[in-house]
Amino acid sequence: MKIRQLVHHWQTTVETDSPRVKLQVEIPIHDAARLAALADLFPAIKSENVLAELLHSALDEVQEAFPYVRGKKQISEDEMGNPIYEDDGYTPRFLALMREHLQKLKR
Repeated sequence: MKIRQLVHHWQTTVETDSPRVKLQVEIPIHDAARLAALADLFPAIKSENVLAELLHSALDEVQEAFPYVRGKKQISEDEMGNPIYEDDGYTPRFLALMREHLQKLKR
């Protein structure tokens, strides 16, 4: 979900339960005030969940922003027969590291 869509989501969403990991993070006081203001604007959503959803959306956008770097290995062809090459950018390494950390967190 894009960050721009969160306000609509917060207006129409009821809290849901999903697996969570507790993290402790220090943020600038100005950001803490903005988080508290968002929690006040949307009292049906806990401030912890507002922060979690903001972080989730930001991580999605960071992942989408990784540039494609054409690798040397052809992995497929498109519908026109043009070669498709593996991505040698950040995305494949990020996804591999994410899977490793996910497995550790599940234990």
